[in-house]
Order: sequence, then C-alpha cells, then structure tokens
Amino acid sequence: MSFRRRIRPSRGGGYEVRLAAEERTLLTVLPGHLVSLLEGAGETASGDLPDALRRLLPPAYTTDPDAERAYVSMTRQDLVEHHRESLETMSATAKATWLDDEQLVAWLAALNDLRLALGSMLGVTEDDTEAPMGDAHQAEWIAYLYLGALQSELIDVLERTLPDPVAGADDLVPEDHWGEPPGGLRWDGTPQPRDP
Repeated sequence: MSFRRRIRPSRGGGYEVRLAAEERTLLTVLPGHLVSLLEGAGETASGDLPDALRRLLPPAYTTDPDAERAYVSMTRQDLVEHHRESLETMSATAKATWLDDEQLVAWLAALNDLRLALGSMLGVTEDDTEAPMGDAHQAEWIAYLYLGALQSELIDVLERTLPDPVAGADDLVPEDHWGEPPGGLRWDGTPQPRDP
C-alpha cells in the first residue's frame, strides 16, 4: 500500500493540500485556541504564563527578575505577534487546496507552536511516542501525534525543494565540528595554540 501525501509540490508552483474534512477542522480550531491564550501573554511575567505557553515563551533570565522583566518588555510582544501571525495564517487557510511558499512556512511554524503548547500541557517527554493507554487527555494526545506527523511531512516536502549542495562547499569545515575551525582560531574565538 502506498503512502498518500497530504501536501505535495504543485506543478504550477506552490503546494497541493489534500486533507480530510476532520483534519481541516482541527487545523482551523486549534490555532484559534492558542491565539486566545497568547492574547494576554504580552506583558505577563514568564513565571505566570499558562503551562501551554511555557515552551513558546521561555524565560531568558531565570535568576535575575529585573533582567527578565526588561527582556519581556522589549521582546515578548514581537514574539507573541510572530506566533499569532503563523497560527492565524494556518487557521485562515486550513480549508485551502493550494498554498504558496509563505503560507506553507507559516503552517510549519504554526504546527511547531501547537505541538509545543500541547506537549507542555501533556507533560510530553522525548520518550513519549504514543498516547498512554487510558489517559484522560486521549484526544489531546491524538492531536499532538497527528500534528507531529503532519509537521514531519511538511519538512520532507520543503526539504525536497532545497537546491542541490554545492560541490566542495564543506571542504573547509573540520570533521570534528567542535574542533578547530579554519584560520587558526578555536570555535570560541581564542587563538589556536601552536604545535610543540
């Protein structure tokens, strides 16, 4: 049995979207819920955010409340707006049968945001690959796993649109990416010691 791709490049440019009605409803409704949660998050202290937003809007200064307040006041609203735009694009285009490049990238960002929010609510760890049996939040787990599968499919689609690698472009990159870069400097910018 062959796998039917839900999203694939269109011959005329852009991407064809073939989703079931239930999938389209989910991708219309879920972003709206997250946008509602984001509405009051612009000036909210990181420690007071709902669980669903903790990974979307992580603190920058966990041990310095004054620095954290300054960080929130300078950056939080822009970050909230970035998340909101992607989520609203997905919700507005969830019933579309064709997306352009910009809309597909917004979908990828929205899927990531939705998975982070659901994962935070569910307490997902790296070891969780399926919904726990008998969990009270079975529907949320199913949505989380579905969003992950769709996100993976979008990444595959976008990866195939990347240009071929340029021959020899990585010749100057050391095999040990934590080792010595070209030019005699360590990766932290300090001079490379001379050989004895």
